[in-house]
Amino acid sequence: MTNFKTLTRTLAVLSVVTFFSTSMVRAQTVETFGKPLKGLTKVDLAELVKSPETYRGKSVRTEGVVSAVCTQKGCWMTLGDPAKSVRVTFKDYGFFVPKDIAGARVVVEGVFNVETIPEATAKHYAGETPGGKPDAVKGEQKELSFVASGVELTRSSEAPRKKAS
Repeated sequence: MTNFKTLTRTLAVLSVVTFFSTSMVRAQTVETFGKPLKGLTKVDLAELVKSPETYRGKSVRTEGVVSAVCTQKGCWMTLGDPAKSVRVTFKDYGFFVPKDIAGARVVVEGVFNVETIPEATAKHYAGETPGGKPDAVKGEQKELSFVASGVELTRSSEAPRKKAS
């Protein structure tokens, strides 16, 4: 009888644990923008930031968390820490991403570069960045850039989705 009671309790506990663990799982959706990804050589985002000259002008695949998105059209996004981020734009201005994806994970393929952008462009980007301070921008800025030919966006299906304009 003791074994039966122990087995019954164990099954009850397992049922409760299973119920709570499955109810907390969020379904993930993947959306693709631009061209389908081709499987280019993957380079960690941290490596691109650490050794940008090594990858200048090279076609690569990387992934990261979106830290900011253009608030006007979704025509650019940044990946990584704001202090050491990579600005992703989209090949030939041919596609945009949703403006509500900050915090989402993306995989991008395209060409990585290191650029010096004029003060006016840096101010423009700062003006389109949530919390950006265009007046704080002084002079030309060195920027790590990535022109993406394709983007795969993964986020919780429970997150609100807005169509990119």
